[in-house]
Amino acid sequence: MSSGAPSDRDGTGPAEDPASPEYASRDQLRAMAHPLRLDIVERVGRRGTARAADVAADLGIPANSVSYHLRILARGGVIEEAPEAARDRRDRVWRLAQTSFHLERRGTGALNDPDAADADYRSASGAAALATFEWMRSAWSAEVARSQDPDTDPEGGLGVLYGTTLRLSTEQMGELNQLFSTKLQEYSRLNRDEHGADLPGDPDSDGAALTFRALWVSVGEQAPERTAGTSVEDPDAQRSEDDSSSSSTASPS
Repeated sequence: MSSGAPSDRDGTGPAEDPASPEYASRDQLRAMAHPLRLDIVERVGRRGTARAADVAADLGIPANSVSYHLRILARGGVIEEAPEAARDRRDRVWRLAQTSFHLERRGTGALNDPDAADADYRSASGAAALATFEWMRSAWSAEVARSQDPDTDPEGGLGVLYGTTLRLSTEQMGELNQLFSTKLQEYSRLNRDEHGADLPGDPDSDGAALTFRALWVSVGEQAPERTAGTSVEDPDAQRSEDDSSSSSTASPS
């Protein structure tokens, strides 16, 4: 990612070179395990530097609430002060401490140290991932509500949702994950500088660019354990039933 939700170690859209990802520490993940704080991180990143009042205006929430969440993010090492952008000593201006926050499921609590297993780190990464799902769910809920507004052009929706299952080997799924990762990395660089901040004038787009939330998720289903005496259905019949119920759906709104 460039400046928003944490991404998995395979990369779901980082702005930096994927060969040298910046891993999130345990404390950073704990600080970001809240959908509003993910919004705040995204806004600070897109602005380059930001004050609480700036983020509050962007999100339409009270500045004191933003200040509270900024302090949590600062304690967790997600953001840091940018004194060079401050007007005076009392002016608190923030920037991201790093431009991406990759999850390392096997990692320790240290930055860029993906070597050893650590239960606390895995717990923190799981909490941050669930917050990312909620961050996306809230955006989709708003899109559904917008599409149901009678004053909204029914052809003007920009949100798309696909849901399906795939019958693939782990190698094939890895190839598909890498395909999405590569394309999202490519597009995440458009209209942003090397730090992930919005470029004035959106030079890589015709006209004004919009901000889209993108989330790619793949989950392998675990085969249920069979107990003694359990009957086994005809696998061909079961496969036929699965295939008939797993068609892809696109839901533009």
